[in-house]
Amino acid sequence: MDEFIETIVNDSCKQDRVESSAELSTVLTLETALQLSQKLDQRLQISQQEMQRIIKENTEIYTKAKEEVEKAQNSTTKLLEGVDELQAKLGDADTGIQARLNLALQTKAYKREQLESNSAILRCLRQLSKINGELREMDILIQQDELRDAALKIQSIEELLNDTEELEDTRIRQILKNRLEMARMNIKEHVLRLFHEIITVKAGQYDVFLHAQPLENDSTALLFAALDYVEDKGETCQAFNTYIIDAFVKPMLSAPSIKQESGDSDSDFSVRINEESNEETGAGEVSAIILKLVAFVKRVLGDRAWTDKALVEMMQLVLQRCFLKRIPETRADLEAFDSVVSVLSDFESSLLAQCVEAPAEPPIQHAVTRLDELFIEQQCSQALAQARKAAETTSFAVHSFEEHEKWGVELLRSIMEKADTQLASSLERQAESQSQAVFPQCVVSESMLKTVHRAYWLVNESALCSREDLAEKLVEAARCSIDAYRALFPAIHRQQLRRVPALSWQFHNDCMYAAHHAAILARLSFQGHSNQQWAQTAQAALDTGATQATAIIDAETRELRSLIDNDMFYNASEEAQKQRLEQGFKKVQLAMTQLHAGMRPPTLTPQVFYRVCGSYLDAVFAATIEGIVSVCDIGADDSQVLSDHCHLVLSLSSLFKLDADLLNMYRILALPSKQNERGSAEDMLLESDSDSDADAGGHESARLTKTYCRMAGKLAHLADILVISRADILARRRAGLLYQFSTDELVSLVKALFSDTHERAMDIDELKRI
Repeated sequence: MDEFIETIVNDSCKQDRVESSAELSTVLTLETALQLSQKLDQRLQISQQEMQRIIKENTEIYTKAKEEVEKAQNSTTKLLEGVDELQAKLGDADTGIQARLNLALQTKAYKREQLESNSAILRCLRQLSKINGELREMDILIQQDELRDAALKIQSIEELLNDTEELEDTRIRQILKNRLEMARMNIKEHVLRLFHEIITVKAGQYDVFLHAQPLENDSTALLFAALDYVEDKGETCQAFNTYIIDAFVKPMLSAPSIKQESGDSDSDFSVRINEESNEETGAGEVSAIILKLVAFVKRVLGDRAWTDKALVEMMQLVLQRCFLKRIPETRADLEAFDSVVSVLSDFESSLLAQCVEAPAEPPIQHAVTRLDELFIEQQCSQALAQARKAAETTSFAVHSFEEHEKWGVELLRSIMEKADTQLASSLERQAESQSQAVFPQCVVSESMLKTVHRAYWLVNESALCSREDLAEKLVEAARCSIDAYRALFPAIHRQQLRRVPALSWQFHNDCMYAAHHAAILARLSFQGHSNQQWAQTAQAALDTGATQATAIIDAETRELRSLIDNDMFYNASEEAQKQRLEQGFKKVQLAMTQLHAGMRPPTLTPQVFYRVCGSYLDAVFAATIEGIVSVCDIGADDSQVLSDHCHLVLSLSSLFKLDADLLNMYRILALPSKQNERGSAEDMLLESDSDSDADAGGHESARLTKTYCRMAGKLAHLADILVISRADILARRRAGLLYQFSTDELVSLVKALFSDTHERAMDIDELKRI
């Protein structure tokens, strides 16, 4: 049975092997069909007649197949259909015909596929063998620098790969693709190496030069052809151009003075550089050298030697050297800058003509159109840089005003004359309409003075500017430069400000000076700029100055209080203690004298001097009072010594005395101090000295001591308490003269000065009731 099915399938697939109808009849006989029917009859007696009918039909089909060889396939199909019908009625489980037929068909199909696969593998191996041979030839050509032929080999290998469909989406195809890509890179590297051999660059201390090797005809053309075949998009030329720019152009342009030298032959291009020269080569000569360099390289390598990107980069380098770094600082010089602009524009046009695809926005042309903007941006950046540099300086140079600074048109003209600039008419009109402001004579730093003058110069430039946005930038830079100095100086010089009181007071004056002029600028109107920001700058300067003054006063008062030890007030009548009191006073006197010398006018204005000096004296007076009150037992002799010591300490108030002529200078500038709760810069520096008449020295010191020292009266009363009776103490308490003393302080003093008696207890009770 199995042989029968296999025979049917094989004969249906290979009709060419059936030579005659006789051979087919020998294969398909009635006897074989009957055998099949008998076996089926044994299994299914009920369907015997039906099977015979079907077998008979199949027998007829076989007979027709014998007679008509050309219809064998159709007969077989009908037979199979009959088998399918038989199987549908009887079931494959009983016959097994369909399963065997399917297996036979699958086996035949597999053999056919295997044959076709072997044929494809054979074709693929032949192609791979051919590709391998091409690869070997390609490697030999690359080694021999036959780069164009090697590039052509790459193209032929790619064609072979594309024609071999069997390698599609295979790992070996990807490996070969990678191999070809590496070959392309290898060709590019060889071309770049040959470029370097053709043109060599050497840079020395005093010159840079190019040397070109003699070439055979069309040798460079072959190199560029190789690059075209490997689909190089200018990367190799750009790499060589970058090498020339980095090794030749940049060192040349970094030197102040450059000059082209004539070479020994047409194969040399040399430029002499001078790093130490004070004379800078002009834009015309620099541009000419760059154009000659471009022509030299083109003459050696051909018209394709320079890429568009490299040409644009050289435009940018020349722009940086001859334009951006040479933008004038004044508008007068800016007008004379037109000649440089013309030269650079012609230079850029020459290079653009050599570009394959010119950039949409050439760098020099773009910079020229933005010249005014670049000029203003330069001024703004320089102002901020100068403010930072001024804040970082450690010279701490001072400027002492010979007289009070009066703000007005004359001051503005003076500032603009120093800057070699004309005062803007709009600013001049505004200055004339403003009331005159005065900054009192004192000491400020040269750095702050220059920063403020620079701010006025920027504001003047904004008035001359026609564009509102650029004018606003200038005004903003002026304001930010003042803010930058004010913020940076205390942060950078924190330690110096702590150690040197005079420097602290100088910075305090700087803040007042900045606030004074910022307030003036806030009253002026600027196009497109908010005056409120100037007011904020002025207030910030005032706050910083006040903070600095508070910090130095607090630090020095702590230092003065530390010089006074409470132990030296015990047993004051003893010789050793007397010496301690004397030494303690001398230390305080020396410290006060040094502080006095560092802040007396005109370093500070008299008003600030009085206020600070009063704070220092208050610290000394308060420490003395606290030390004496802390003593629990004061004898009769001790009380006299301590009273004398109080009077000695009070004598320090003579430090308030200033020359009458000096005071007269400030008296004419006296300003009302209660117009503003916080006060302006002038208020904080001056207030009112109208009652500082040059009385007798002692009377003036006493008046100023009373005005600026809260503790002076308390110390004077303490000197009296130490030597008067309890009755006098009670009388003064009732009269309200001892209002600065607390009840506890008076009780402590009475207990220390007087013996413990019933009368003392009654007086203490009285003190507590008052």
